[in-house]
Amino acid sequence: MVNVGILIDGGAGRIIASIPAIRKYIRNNPEHKVKVFCNGWSDLLWGIPEIESNLFSTETANIFETQIKDCEIFIHPEPYSLSSYFNQQTSLVTAFDEIINNTKDHEDLEAPQLILSKTEKVGAQNVIEKVKEVQGKEKTIIFQPFGRSISRGPGGEVYDPTSRSINPGDFILLAKELRRHYNVLFFGERQFYIEDDTYKFDGTLREFAAIISASDYFIGCDSVGQHMARALNKFGTVILGSTFADNVSYPGWFHIFQKHNPVRYSPIRLSGIDSHLADRRNEVCMEFTNEQIDSLFEGIQNDIQYFLSR
Repeated sequence: MVNVGILIDGGAGRIIASIPAIRKYIRNNPEHKVKVFCNGWSDLLWGIPEIESNLFSTETANIFETQIKDCEIFIHPEPYSLSSYFNQQTSLVTAFDEIINNTKDHEDLEAPQLILSKTEKVGAQNVIEKVKEVQGKEKTIIFQPFGRSISRGPGGEVYDPTSRSINPGDFILLAKELRRHYNVLFFGERQFYIEDDTYKFDGTLREFAAIISASDYFIGCDSVGQHMARALNKFGTVILGSTFADNVSYPGWFHIFQKHNPVRYSPIRLSGIDSHLADRRNEVCMEFTNEQIDSLFEGIQNDIQYFLSR
């Protein structure tokens, strides 16, 4: 038996995006004992039988001495190191497959998958019922406007220096239009709550995943919510700014909305200075006119009606 360690770090979305490649490695290498280490959010892998039996958080004391040191093969995949990734020829999901399984053949690669418990499903359904009671509409949308890089300035202003999040004013306008037809639940941290008409819920990522599964439609940006939605087979709209759909999202699954302006690639895990230069160049990527907000709303409406009528 060969001891193999796979370490996944970065954001929670990367944890989810790595699942298909890890499962493929385990399936194709039955003689290997695979240990999976997560630098945060290891609970997102709970319920996946091939993974959870040898799943470890890097925050566990003495994890190197007790689990990592005896690994004969150690894989620490970084999609940003791949030419095919930084040239928009592959996605997070297939980049992990290319590195972990040393292949460019992704035909046998499954979609990401999250497994929810009965308790999580019941809890989410209770939240949805509460939203319906408060907002009074039949269908419920869960909306994640802000990504991991969202910040608050000294004056309390909410902004994203990487232009991956939706601007607060645009979010409020869009949410107001959506509330005329649907219940809207805000997906985000309490510290970034905005005074608007969306329903607020303060929960864990797994609780939000269950709510996405129980909702009728998802709207988000380049953040963990879209990866959860894909892993739960929930359709939705993803609004992108400074990143590329072929890299970070699922164009064949989601309705993608992005302005047709040049985007400069940000090699955030390779070169810090180039990332800052890209952030400066990309600041207009998430600045929408009222006409563009109207077009975005119309596209979301059409997409919702299409999927809810099936």
